[in-house]
Amino acid sequence: MRLSKPPCIADAYAALALAFGAWFLVMTPPFGVGDETAHFERSYEVATGAFLGAEGIPLGMQRLIDDAFGGVKSGATVASADFRRWAAIPLDRAEVVAWPEPVRVVMRLHSPVCYLHLAPVIAVGAAFGAPPLLLLYFGRLTALLVGVFLVRAAIAAAPPGLRLGLAVIAFFPTAIVYFAGFNIESLLVGLAFLYFALIAGHCAEPTKRLRAGDVAQLAGLAFLVGQFKTGYLLLPAIAVLLPTEKFADQRTRWATLALIVVPGIAASLGWAFAVKNLMLGDIAYSTLDGNHVQPAEQLRSVLSDPLAYLGVVARTLFASDAPVIAWKTLIGTAGWTNIALPPPFLALSTVAAALIWMSGEKAPERMRTRSAALLQIGVFAATALAILTLVYFQWNGVGDAVITGFQGRYLLATLPLLLASAPMRFTLLQSPQRRAALAFGASAVSLFAMAAAVFERYY
Repeated sequence: MRLSKPPCIADAYAALALAFGAWFLVMTPPFGVGDETAHFERSYEVATGAFLGAEGIPLGMQRLIDDAFGGVKSGATVASADFRRWAAIPLDRAEVVAWPEPVRVVMRLHSPVCYLHLAPVIAVGAAFGAPPLLLLYFGRLTALLVGVFLVRAAIAAAPPGLRLGLAVIAFFPTAIVYFAGFNIESLLVGLAFLYFALIAGHCAEPTKRLRAGDVAQLAGLAFLVGQFKTGYLLLPAIAVLLPTEKFADQRTRWATLALIVVPGIAASLGWAFAVKNLMLGDIAYSTLDGNHVQPAEQLRSVLSDPLAYLGVVARTLFASDAPVIAWKTLIGTAGWTNIALPPPFLALSTVAAALIWMSGEKAPERMRTRSAALLQIGVFAATALAILTLVYFQWNGVGDAVITGFQGRYLLATLPLLLASAPMRFTLLQSPQRRAALAFGASAVSLFAMAAAVFERYY
């Protein structure tokens, strides 16, 4: 099989991602992937129309969370008897268990749009009285299929110089683990990759005018991407990269860009306003031992002294272990308990990704100009800062000197923005076959190592 051909790269990615994803889906015990409990609960809220939060969840869901997630947190090994016990838990929709702690509210603030793939699974399963364990695994399967399908579509749609780069990022062990979990990661990453790939494709054909269908497609994707927390609302702004030749005149260009970018931003800010006033208010809670989190008070503190907050960001980036943690959790971390990819394989994935980034075919010329590179790097940096700030508001105590709780996986959706800005070009891997062999070979080896680490941890 010649992996240098675009469809083959996309198909090879899909086949391997589904194979490894299925392994993680089956072998990771319930709620063994980060944030699964919150997304499980939020999916039920959205499925029942309680977009601004429900009073609680069915008794059966709470019993499954208490039992299975309790085992994950305690570090207990998993046996077949555990799965039989979990499978026997009925949904019990008639009895609702109220949320026991305020932090559960904060974990369930995502827009209902983020659950377009999971809420229908919960709604249909609950209507037929499916046990909560089955709902969880059907949701995991849906998330995996949606993520892999969208990334495959992005790789196939991208210009040649970007295809392997997209595949390598989406092949990071962290990405595959979270694609196979009950969460919104796969939808976010898949939509962001596809949006980027379509923009890049249009940049590769600067003289071909945009059709109404192209604009509608980009506007729809931009709107959806913008709803994944306000931290991602700037991602659609890369539409500015679209060449001016694709529009009849400047007025048409700016009107089209506004149509693509503005609705998503407006909806994202509107949801943030609703969350602040109707869900959070002046809520206070703890996320770590000894801290006292008050998002509203933290916001007031930052607005009153922005320079002090810049100092917090600087200490986080240059005087803490946050960058190292971000690197590890971007490439090779699995599970709620942060199962680490062994260092040799973490290094292998890092070096392979860097070599693919700095060798082979280039991105479209319109994406490599100085202004285009600055725009992409700027959107990446602004998104990273926005997400870092959200973590500070929602996870850290008022006035904390360093931001804790940031994970590199939050940047997976934004990494394609760096593909066109490699600082140098290597000739070591000029052969497309060599680049493909490195990309898929290193990814597969690292995923095998991650699979072994997950199995060792839970079994």
